[in-house]
Amino acid sequence: MFERDKKTELGDHVTSLIDADMRITGTVVSSGDIILAGGVEGEIKCRNLLIEDEAVLTGNVNAEEAVVAGQVDGQVNVGKLCIKDTGKFDGVIKADGVEVENGAVVTARFRKKRR
Repeated sequence: MFERDKKTELGDHVTSLIDADMRITGTVVSSGDIILAGGVEGEIKCRNLLIEDEAVLTGNVNAEEAVVAGQVDGQVNVGKLCIKDTGKFDGVIKADGVEVENGAVVTARFRKKRR
């Protein structure tokens, strides 16, 4: 999922890092992948999103795939969502597929994804 040498029809993917020392308020948009290790209050729009163990997102996600190992409070609109055993999710899930590992803390409402 987060391999720098993968290519698409448009060329190379770029992976952007929001590191542990960063706190962003607003909308973050990338045509590539994002690794969130810090905090975002707002919205993230990208191809694939990885929310690391200590990361916190308060807001919305629009992505093809999202992996939550940290904390999310908001709404996700994704193709595939994976909530890891360290993940905490509270919000609305709109996804084609959802995987929740044993140990994850999830309080969610599921909505139909519009096609």
